[in-house]
Amino acid sequence: MHWIIFLVSALVTVLAGIRLTIFADKLSDKLKLGKLWIGIVLLGMVTSLPEAITTIFSIISLNAENMAVGNLLGSNNVNPMLLVMMDFLYRKGSVSDDIHPQASHRVSAFFAVVLTLIVVLEIGFSSFPKTGPLTIGGILICFMYFYGMHKMSKLDADPAAVIQPELQREAPESLAVIWLNLLASAAVVTIAAIWLAKSADTIALQTGLGRTFVGTILLAFVTSLPELVVTLSAMRLGTLDLAVGNVYGSNMTNMFILVLCGLVSPDGALVDGVSKTHVITGVSSIALVLISITGILKKGKKKYFRLGWDSIIMLILFILGSVILYQLR
Repeated sequence: MHWIIFLVSALVTVLAGIRLTIFADKLSDKLKLGKLWIGIVLLGMVTSLPEAITTIFSIISLNAENMAVGNLLGSNNVNPMLLVMMDFLYRKGSVSDDIHPQASHRVSAFFAVVLTLIVVLEIGFSSFPKTGPLTIGGILICFMYFYGMHKMSKLDADPAAVIQPELQREAPESLAVIWLNLLASAAVVTIAAIWLAKSADTIALQTGLGRTFVGTILLAFVTSLPELVVTLSAMRLGTLDLAVGNVYGSNMTNMFILVLCGLVSPDGALVDGVSKTHVITGVSSIALVLISITGILKKGKKKYFRLGWDSIIMLILFILGSVILYQLR
């Protein structure tokens, strides 16, 4: 029964997440926001909503901090793997060869790595000094996140920084209709994500897989499906750079969410007392981002089994990390 609830709530979360992404894109067009801002900031925030809701509910109602942290760090592993999927489906050679090595990608990848590294250090060395409900690391993450957003807005103001075709649009809708659909979709995502977290927690306890493994693998995969929709849509429209921006932007937002969730945690900072196993997930996430951005910067790759060398390394690393997590569950 719990598996049925999990699958149904996962389906509803994904479908509502798709609509949320569509109307966020329409809103950005209506408000004349830049394409770079769409990919890295707005879509990164919108597609991270399922992670945010499941994480907050896991903390407040289930006291499942390990599942909450695993969900966010696990999503940071799943997101870069979407680029591997793009490479497999791409027929014109290595997909990273056709992604423009824009300054925006280097900057967003840098901040995604730095924010994740701070979280890894906090989990690995739990003696970080605190200032109220936040650790020094949490304060640093907040500062770095908003500074990164500021850098993105500066790059967006430079026409040379963004090389993307216009997204295809349907008939224009009023701003009120767009906001109504956006809020309705967000409400559905919220309700479905709560049921998703509850069923995932029950599965973790009944199967013996543990909250860390279920959060990092199962829950992270489902809550990352909106990013998958953005990736496939961007690939279909030829806006490969938008997909990359969404991946790195979502990873940045997930680490910011992790800090915010500490504010609602009964025990203060969320990373206090969680399993050190999350360090493996965090380091894996950092490695995946570094490999992916290196692949974007290094051109002229051959494909083996429909994958470039960067995608092959990422796939091996992801599988290896998942096996290690299963062994340590």
